[in-house]
Amino acid sequence: MEEERKNTNSIYIVPELLEEIFLGLPLKSILRFKTVSKQWRSILESKLFVERRRTLQKNRRKILAAYNCNYCRRPSIHPESRFEGDEEIVYLHCDAAQPSMTCDGLVCITEPSWFNVLNPSTGQLRRFPLNRFSGTQGNWLLGFGRDKVTGMYKIVRLCFRDFYEFGILDIETGEWSKLRTPPSVYVNGSIYWLQISASYIILALDLHKESYYGIHHLPATWVTQETQLVNLEDRLAIAMTTKVGPEWILEIWSMDIEGKGWSKRYSWSKTYSISLAHRVVVSWLWQRRWFTPVSVSKQGNLVFYDNHKRLFKYYSGRDEIRCLSSNICVISSYLENLAPLPLKPSH
Repeated sequence: MEEERKNTNSIYIVPELLEEIFLGLPLKSILRFKTVSKQWRSILESKLFVERRRTLQKNRRKILAAYNCNYCRRPSIHPESRFEGDEEIVYLHCDAAQPSMTCDGLVCITEPSWFNVLNPSTGQLRRFPLNRFSGTQGNWLLGFGRDKVTGMYKIVRLCFRDFYEFGILDIETGEWSKLRTPPSVYVNGSIYWLQISASYIILALDLHKESYYGIHHLPATWVTQETQLVNLEDRLAIAMTTKVGPEWILEIWSMDIEGKGWSKRYSWSKTYSISLAHRVVVSWLWQRRWFTPVSVSKQGNLVFYDNHKRLFKYYSGRDEIRCLSSNICVISSYLENLAPLPLKPSH
């Protein structure tokens, strides 16, 4: 009788159906279900499931912000998010003064001798020592992105000397490789830097080929040090403010790529032109101010922040700007990602 009861209560669900069910679950449930059985854990940690869920999360982006900005311990995620207006904010305990980079929901935060790579969704943290290539903290730039062919995440360090020197850290293996001579923002397998010098150029590094190239055609000649280079809707974008008559305008240009290899062609289109007068800017005479786009909603509404810890949302349909927060340390847009960090922590 007891054996019949066991058989009656047992339900077998094929793995394909389980995966579809898991895709619709919230993050906390997925993390709990990993402990139910080896089969469930295997499904939830498979590359196919992780990639499918990451793709779905692109339409559910949140905002990642620093919390307790003088935090001196290793970075960690705050257990509860909160809303500013209709935007969900996920808070990260970290030192906001340290340089940070994000890619697909992973966060890379630098320390004087370490790179910290954190997956806020899973709570995994991995630490990597700086590579052997020299360069002081004051003369190097960083990049963090994903090889779109292999799926591996990589850190790039750009050192300034009489020449450029590249070091690339593969966080899958923990090994550094070195690229010499000329040698950020991550978009679709490449990392980009805006070069401010006698001539304006965007430096790009293909993370799979580990080769770099330059984009000389920019949308305007008045690019300045306040110009921001960002990933907006998986397109490289430039945000800059310009004065048109008595009015200050925030312009956002997005780049399109046609062709492949040496036949690539780059073109720019103006996606936003937002008047800041009497709504955002109080005075431009005594302080430098710049604006960084974060995300775009399905309705075309733009979330952006300035360098004075203010978070805004522009409602394009009614040409209205709202201040969502006047004291927030925005890091980037954020999406949940179950990708594991495979290496054991370094000490």
